[in-house]
Amino acid sequence: MRKFILLIVVFLVIGSCKQDKEEVDSEYVISQFKKNTKEIEKVGYNVHRIDTFPSGDVWNNKGFAVVEKNEDDKIFGFSFYGKRDDYEKEYLYDNGNGFEINRAAESYRLIYVGGILGSPGGQMVVENIFHLDSIYKNVELIEEENKYLLKYTLEPDTVYDITDRLKTLELRKNDFFPIKVTFKANKLGKNTVTQHTLSDIKINKAGNKSISDYKDLVSSYDVIQPTKAAPNKILNKEFPLIELSNLMDESETVTLETDKLLLIDFWEVWCSPCIKSFPKVEELSKKYQDELRVIGIVSQSKESAKKLLKNKNVSFLNLIGTNNLLEEYSVNSYPRYFIIDKNGIVRKEYHGFSNEIEKDLKLMISQ
Repeated sequence: MRKFILLIVVFLVIGSCKQDKEEVDSEYVISQFKKNTKEIEKVGYNVHRIDTFPSGDVWNNKGFAVVEKNEDDKIFGFSFYGKRDDYEKEYLYDNGNGFEINRAAESYRLIYVGGILGSPGGQMVVENIFHLDSIYKNVELIEEENKYLLKYTLEPDTVYDITDRLKTLELRKNDFFPIKVTFKANKLGKNTVTQHTLSDIKINKAGNKSISDYKDLVSSYDVIQPTKAAPNKILNKEFPLIELSNLMDESETVTLETDKLLLIDFWEVWCSPCIKSFPKVEELSKKYQDELRVIGIVSQSKESAKKLLKNKNVSFLNLIGTNNLLEEYSVNSYPRYFIIDKNGIVRKEYHGFSNEIEKDLKLMISQ
C-alpha cells in the first residue's frame, strides 16, 4: 500500500512538472519581463558592443552605462550616462539635454540630443532595456538552462528600406532581465548586425550612481560655449562647376547649368536623415518643376545608391560626387542642401532638410 501511494505521488509530481513546462511560453516570459521591469528604476552594466556593417567593417567596443527610467521624457523615456572604454569623454542625457563631459579638463558642453545615442557613450546604451517590441510579425521562445531567448521577426522598415529584421533578446531566468540583445537586418541586399552583451548588471540601489549624481559632478565644471561656425566660403559666390557622371548611366557626363533655380542634395546611403528626406525633396522637384531643377549627389556605395533610388521611386537626377567637389562645397555632414540662383550664385546652405528650403525657393521664384 505504501509503495502504491509513493507511485501516485511520483506520477503527480511528474505531471505537475510537465504542466509547468507547458505553461512556459513566450506570453508567459513577456509578462514576467514586464512585471519585473516595473520594479526597476535604474540599471547599470558593463557592455560589449559589436557592429557589423554592410561594407564588411566591424566595430568592437566595450564600455559602461547607467540607464534610468524617466516617464516624463518625451524623446527617449529614459535618462542615461555612457562611457566607452577607448574614448576619454563621457556622455550624459537628461530631460532633453545632452552633455559631453571632459573630466580631465573639468569641463562640459551641451550637444545636440538628436544624435546622442550615436555618440561614443550613447552607443553603450540598450534602448529597449525596460521595454519589449510591441509591433512584430511573430515571436519565438527558446528555453535554455539558465536563460530564455525571445526571437522577434519584425516588420520591414519601409522608410529606410531595411528588410529581414530579426531581434533576439537573451533573458536571465531568475529575473527575466536582458543579458544580450542582437539585431540583424538586410539593407539594400547587405547584412548588418548590432549586438550588446551585458555583464556586471546592477539594478536599482546596487552600487550605481544616479543620473542626478552625474549631473552634480558636472555642476562645478566649466561650460564650453559653442563657437559659431564660419559661413561656407562658397556662399554668395559663383557656384563651382559641376561636371559629373550620371549615377544611373555612368557613360553619360552631366554639366550643370543654371537656366533654372538649382537645389543640390548631397547625400549618402548610410545617412538615415538623407533617406527620410527623399519624399520631401521629390515633392519639391515635382511641385516647382517649371522653375526648379533638383540634383542629388552621392559619392559612396554606387550600386547600393542605385537600388535605394529605385526602391524610393526617386525621379530627380543623381550624379556621382568626387572628393574635390565635396571639398569645394565644404561638405562634411549629411544631408547638405544648396540653392543656386539663375545667375549661378550660391544663395543658401542647409544642414539637414527643413521647411526653410521651400520658403526660400518661393521667395526666389517670386523675385
